[in-house]
Formats: sequence, C-alpha cells, structure tokens
Amino acid sequence: LWTGADGDLRTLDFLAERAEAAARKAGVEMGEHRRYKAHLTVARGRDVVDVRPHVQVLGRFASRSWTVDEIVLVRSNLPKSGMPGEQPRYEAVARWALGAAG
Repeated sequence: LWTGADGDLRTLDFLAERAEAAARKAGVEMGEHRRYKAHLTVARGRDVVDVRPHVQVLGRFASRSWTVDEIVLVRSNLPKSGMPGEQPRYEAVARWALGAAG
C-alpha cells in the first residue's frame, strides 16, 4: 500500500536516475528498468487484504511538507524461517547528506 508524493518531483526524478546510473556503473544488477514514481510505502503484506478502506482514508490525508536531508541505503533482511508473524529487518548500510542544489 503506497501513497504518491508531490513537491519538487523533477529533482526526485533526477536523483533516482542518477542513483540508478551509479548502481549500474558499480556493477549492481538492476534487472529491468522501471520509470521512477515518487511515493511513500505505507504497508506491505504477504496475504491478500482488502485495502479499499485504507485507500479511502489515505485519499483524504495530507501531511505537512518536509525536506529530505539525507539518503539512506537500506538492506532488507527478509524472513527465512517461515514462522508466522516474523518480520523483515531493515539495516542502514550507508548514509549520504544532501545539500542545497545550486
């Protein structure tokens, strides 16, 4: 379940393109290229769930604006045991501060 973002989307698109290009140059296997869509992931799940009530609530939601001041590369450590309720663990691998574009 995700919600779109607004604001300076051209800068976000540029940043996403540069990050993908840098990853490819570094030899990271990227698979197929998909156009970047600025968004915020709200929830993930393995089971089929009717999210329509949540979508209706999110449709009326508007947050205050905020500024991104760093990029964090996050590794997702997905559950391997298959135990019900086991959650993924997220690990910050690296951080990069963002400065004012000029």
